[in-house]
Amino acid sequence: MKSIRQYLLVGFFSTLLLASFVSFLISYLSTTEEINELHDAQLVENARFIGGFLNQKINKINLQHISEALLQVNNNRFQSGTEYNADGHAYERKLAIQVWDKHGKLLLNTPSAPNYALSPLTKGFFQQKTGKHIWFIYTHQIPANQYWLMVAERSDIREEMLNNILLSMLSGTIIAVILMVILISSFIKKGLSPLTKLSRAMQERDLDYLQPVKLNEQPPNELKPVLDALNHLLTRLDEGLERERRFLADAAHELRTPLTVLKLQLQVAQNAPDIQKMQQGIDKALIGVNRSAHTVEQLLTLARLEPNKYALEREQIELVGFTQEVIAGLFPLASEKEQSLALNQSHQNIVLEGNRLLLTILLRNLIENAIKYSPQHTDINVMLMLLNQQVQIHIADTGCGVPEADIPRLMQRFYRHQDTADSRGTGLGLSIVQKILELHDGQISIKNRAQGGLIVEITLPVTSFNKQDT
Repeated sequence: MKSIRQYLLVGFFSTLLLASFVSFLISYLSTTEEINELHDAQLVENARFIGGFLNQKINKINLQHISEALLQVNNNRFQSGTEYNADGHAYERKLAIQVWDKHGKLLLNTPSAPNYALSPLTKGFFQQKTGKHIWFIYTHQIPANQYWLMVAERSDIREEMLNNILLSMLSGTIIAVILMVILISSFIKKGLSPLTKLSRAMQERDLDYLQPVKLNEQPPNELKPVLDALNHLLTRLDEGLERERRFLADAAHELRTPLTVLKLQLQVAQNAPDIQKMQQGIDKALIGVNRSAHTVEQLLTLARLEPNKYALEREQIELVGFTQEVIAGLFPLASEKEQSLALNQSHQNIVLEGNRLLLTILLRNLIENAIKYSPQHTDINVMLMLLNQQVQIHIADTGCGVPEADIPRLMQRFYRHQDTADSRGTGLGLSIVQKILELHDGQISIKNRAQGGLIVEITLPVTSFNKQDT
């Protein structure tokens, strides 16, 4: 289907033609039947009228006088294009009357009637073909003298009337179809105008302009789903492009300085006067490479997070065992700083529904931050608690804490507090955590501990749990 307008026009026009043809055929059959019944009734009426005059004894009927009156038909002349005048009608030559006696002798006939009997001497309706035409005959016997009266008319009378009626009907039908096609075409054009406006609005847009499409007038109900789907697609496309632009900007922002430093450190190592200084330069370069690799990993994680939380692959996760696995994976980091890493829970078998990989990244980032920002020989506590069908994960460290005014800024990308700048972080960990929580309908809050350090509190909805006091 190349064109909706063409398809609708062809469909409507074909339907109109089919409906008009069926209507015309029904009208033709019905009109033919009605005309035949009407003219048959006229034949019967004429036969009764004429029979009333002839219903006398034989000696009282002046057949000669009647025959002379009927012969007057031949004397009537009509101008060209006329069918009647004051003296008669042209149809008189298409009508015939015959009177036969009971022995089969022709007693009386009109000039238009043949000299042979138009029908058998039997009462009823008959048809007989004579030349190019068919005669419709009604035969009636006169009681007083037993004469047979035949009243007939030629078929072209009925045909002419039928043709005139059908021509009038056909002309009206053709005019109606033409008017309907014109009106339907204009209605279709007007009905499809919102599509034309939408197409024009899309063609006139710049490639970088991905804001929702808005028409000047209220779109029809049939177009609203299309417009909503298009705007949704544009929004998702804009979000995708924005994520790509943000990723490129983040990568350029975060990698520019480390790469410059890495270059300088390698140059220092290259120009070092002895092996010891060369090794120091290489070690610093390796530290820079590791930091850059970690930055790239964090950037990729942040860029790949699915923006639609309903499209995430989810599974049932038993939170206590899951948290123990994450802590076990980070235990070597805590051991390097001789830190204590403990897990406490108020319930067993806490089950929530979520994406295992993203929740692993969430817990790992938070616990890793606590390890990084806490001094040696300190305690880091992870606590799982249930409150109103929600699980709260508390991660408490004993670091230097953050000024209250700076806590809201911790969620900003690349933000690192000056007191923790030497920890070689990327400033992306909490941004990733916040994004993962948005996808899981969770919340985060950060506050300073009275005895020093931070408490990060995560709230997530749970599916089920079994209460067990610890």
